[in-house]
Amino acid sequence: MIEYLKYDFFVRYLSENHKDMITYKPIIIQGGRRRDGTYPVKIRVTFKGVVRRLPTTLVCTDSDITRSGRIKSAAVLERAGELIARMRAACDDLSPFALEGWSVDDVVAHIRERLTGESFRLDFFAFADGYILGKTTSTRRTYSQALNALERFLGSRQLDVNDITRAMLIAFAEFIDAEPKMQRTAQGVRPSTRAKAPGGVSALYTAKLAHIFAAAKWKYNDEDAGRILIPRSPFDKLRKAYPVSHGQEPLPVEVVQRIIDAPGHTEGESLALALFIISFATMGANMADLWAASDVKDGVWTYNRQKTALRRADRAQVRVLLSPRLRPFLANVNGHCDGTGVWLPAVRRWRDANSATAAVNRQLRAWAQREGLAPFTFYAARHTWATLARQLGVEKATVDEALGHVGDFPVTDIYAQRNWSLAWAANERVLDLFSWPDPDAGEPRK
Repeated sequence: MIEYLKYDFFVRYLSENHKDMITYKPIIIQGGRRRDGTYPVKIRVTFKGVVRRLPTTLVCTDSDITRSGRIKSAAVLERAGELIARMRAACDDLSPFALEGWSVDDVVAHIRERLTGESFRLDFFAFADGYILGKTTSTRRTYSQALNALERFLGSRQLDVNDITRAMLIAFAEFIDAEPKMQRTAQGVRPSTRAKAPGGVSALYTAKLAHIFAAAKWKYNDEDAGRILIPRSPFDKLRKAYPVSHGQEPLPVEVVQRIIDAPGHTEGESLALALFIISFATMGANMADLWAASDVKDGVWTYNRQKTALRRADRAQVRVLLSPRLRPFLANVNGHCDGTGVWLPAVRRWRDANSATAAVNRQLRAWAQREGLAPFTFYAARHTWATLARQLGVEKATVDEALGHVGDFPVTDIYAQRNWSLAWAANERVLDLFSWPDPDAGEPRK
């Protein structure tokens, strides 16, 4: 009886106090100062005399720590205390007998699983490196810059997809905004003396990371089968007002009308202006899709938007009803070179879409300067069409569909046969805002 009471007391003692066997403490690593002058805060987990340091999104500045390297900031300690409370709660279900056979790595894995809700692990950087391989050279460069910036922020190239939080992304954006503009030199990437647009770079990089995260969710989640390995996206709660790149801002209606009416002073300028209008009148088609345009049947051009084809189950198919108002512009454009069997042979005079975009942008800038207008790029046609459509009351889902965006389409909408009449009607409403040359004139624009 006495032995049983001793055993019962021992079990009750461990049941009430086993969490004390695991200790937690917020720390900073001596010598771990980042380039921006901050110190990443880690939670030191100690179990059976063995230590592991878990990364957090918290950071300290010199004013937040003592000379001996201890955290003294009440705000940082409070937020760290909240995180530690969650970690303690994650171990509430562990019995003393389970802990007896566990190592500190088992404890850390258990905490991670409970805090994230999933045991699924995915190396974000490794996935990103594979994801960007299929991108064009210029697009891949931008993604690489975003990933390199994330590596500078973390201090390493190791990040699990479950460890990406809204707080981390906010801290990342603040880090990028505080970081000097970087430039590539013979000695590697170095700070530049040139000014950096506030918020622009951080918004661009965050957007690229969001695309990678969305691609991971699309690859590893299967909603039809109820298999959700990545249940949330920390990017969804971020402010999505990413600044438009310089020269891509939507154009006023009167400027678009001037482009429609402009004859062009040179053959190259005339071609560039016509291509801009063709992009605008085809619901903002990108140059990459115009360059590859080949499928036209019964006046409908069908294409898969290259930029988002790999991120949608229907390969981002877009169907454009070619307006008769385009005839003078097509006659003008296609008269600049011999036909090659494709719908828009003029753009094939350049070796690829990037070369075509660069050449057209040069001509558009020259025309804008001569007309006393702010410079704009070919991509402004797409932003202008989307802006005008929304101003006319066209629903966002219809605009996303017309533009070939990734969008927020339910699975049933992706696989169902779509009725493109809504997008075509929206395009007609946008084009009705302008005066157009006679489509039956039969002559190219001069």
